[in-house]
Amino acid sequence: MKRRGLLAALAVSTTVAVAGCTGENQSFDLDADPARIPESAYADGFSGQEPEETSFDREFNATGVDVQVSATTWVARYTNEEVGSALFVASTPNESVAGESVNPLVRAEGVDLIRELLNQVDQQGIGGNGTEIQTDDIEEVGEETQTVLGEETSVSVLETTVSADVNDASEQSGSVEDVPVLVYLATVQDDDDVIVTIGVHPEAVDQSEQLLSMMGSVEH
Repeated sequence: MKRRGLLAALAVSTTVAVAGCTGENQSFDLDADPARIPESAYADGFSGQEPEETSFDREFNATGVDVQVSATTWVARYTNEEVGSALFVASTPNESVAGESVNPLVRAEGVDLIRELLNQVDQQGIGGNGTEIQTDDIEEVGEETQTVLGEETSVSVLETTVSADVNDASEQSGSVEDVPVLVYLATVQDDDDVIVTIGVHPEAVDQSEQLLSMMGSVEH
């Protein structure tokens, strides 16, 4: 089995040679190819959207080289709003300077990766307007395996809570806080992109089989 932790597995990914002497600025304009789950593979109760692009600009220093990065990540969102479960599928470009990825999503792992990705996507489908997955007290509680894009991949299972604004049966608004949820995180490299999948469901409603099945149906 190949464990696809981002820092461990992607350190040997595509390296861009640093031209010229140390200190020479480098700039990158990167764009991933979208990843998605075909409608025929949706689990019961799930609906989906076409991947949407989200871009960011970052600057950092890698071994004395000032690097400017403009990168486009594609994110698709699949939700079962009746039970409050969701799956995010992101494809993000990966290139590196001096062995260090220029993409912050690739450099992140675990909780940092979840936080980076969720900062870029709409979490509304998980539990209503104002939904927020808490990442301060997230804890790894297990591991599953699934074949993603032909690779046997480790899926980390984490425990945390969700808060959200909700409407009851009479359309009265309110809020719920600290609802226990399980989060499923898997990453795999495919060609020049990194594919990240993040699934979530309330602990009270087991959707692990559905989320893992959909993860295994990702196309890129």
